[in-house]
Amino acid sequence: MEETTSTGGAAAAAVKPMNVLVAIDDSDESFNALQWVIDNILKQRSTATDEATTGEARGSSNDKVITIAHVMEPLPRYAYPGGYVVESSNKAQGQHAARIVSRAFEMCRDNSLKAKTVILEGDPKDMICRAVEEMDIDLLVIGSRGLGQIKRAFLGSVSDYCAHQAKCAVLVVKPPAKKKST
Repeated sequence: MEETTSTGGAAAAAVKPMNVLVAIDDSDESFNALQWVIDNILKQRSTATDEATTGEARGSSNDKVITIAHVMEPLPRYAYPGGYVVESSNKAQGQHAARIVSRAFEMCRDNSLKAKTVILEGDPKDMICRAVEEMDIDLLVIGSRGLGQIKRAFLGSVSDYCAHQAKCAVLVVKPPAKKKST
């Protein structure tokens, strides 16, 4: 449903808030993707929303909420036969996940954006696509590690899988180009 408001006799369409999910892991590429979407989509969209509703550019992004999702892969059961080792490993993995989403949350807060964080457990490809559906996401942002075709064929690519399977628009952010030294 589209709302319209009247400003000085001219009707302006209110911009619908975009529901954005950024998939994060501990790679530099995923944090680069988060920074890219903050700089190039969320801040600009916020300015456009302010202009549409008030007729002036204020640059306030306080009403924008971004969802940050991290997926913990379950530990293979054959590697840890049971008991204390599995429990200790799960706890360490959970603490590591909390540090990752905390770092991403701070990036959002430093840019005056509200963020909610989600830690999921399972296969990252499947869990990200499932979260997109369950949370009614409009845009999935995911970093690309820049794997070549051969590595991608053997290792699989989360970004490639999500680009084909997610039920929303997907933005794959490539790593920044390395500067050539002379």
